[in-house]
Amino acid sequence: MTGALRLVAWGLVVAAAAGALLVTVGVYVVHVDEPVDALPESIGSVLSLTRHNAVVALWPLALVALEWPRIPAARTVGDALAAGQVLLHGAILGSALAQQPDLWRFLPHLPFELGALALPVAAWITARRATTRTSTGLALTAATVVALVIIGAVVETYLVPLG
Repeated sequence: MTGALRLVAWGLVVAAAAGALLVTVGVYVVHVDEPVDALPESIGSVLSLTRHNAVVALWPLALVALEWPRIPAARTVGDALAAGQVLLHGAILGSALAQQPDLWRFLPHLPFELGALALPVAAWITARRATTRTSTGLALTAATVVALVIIGAVVETYLVPLG
């Protein structure tokens, strides 16, 4: 899975660079205002972020569990969705940072969220190349992703600097 993770990381980097480059010609993947800490420091914020980010991150594992990599038409759709996941999130990040360079201060959770995003896509890539799949490996990946999402939510809720 190391090679697949490396591929996902490069996809994020290239997409982020493309998103930033688009800003220089006036095209915004996403419009970003001046950064502020908008989350109340509460367990509700942690739970809300965890729920949202888990759904966003985990769906490629569901496709693997449903054995989409073994079905040619489904594999093609899954490939497009997985690529879109990486490219869109990378482009959003690049666009946001190019518009608001000070945004970095508000992203201490980013490594956790990017890890949670990358692992399931890497698992998809690995599954589509593999001849066998283990439910233990899938469960371990899912547990790792959930842990990263929870850590990211806690960091985003409690460690983002005020103003």
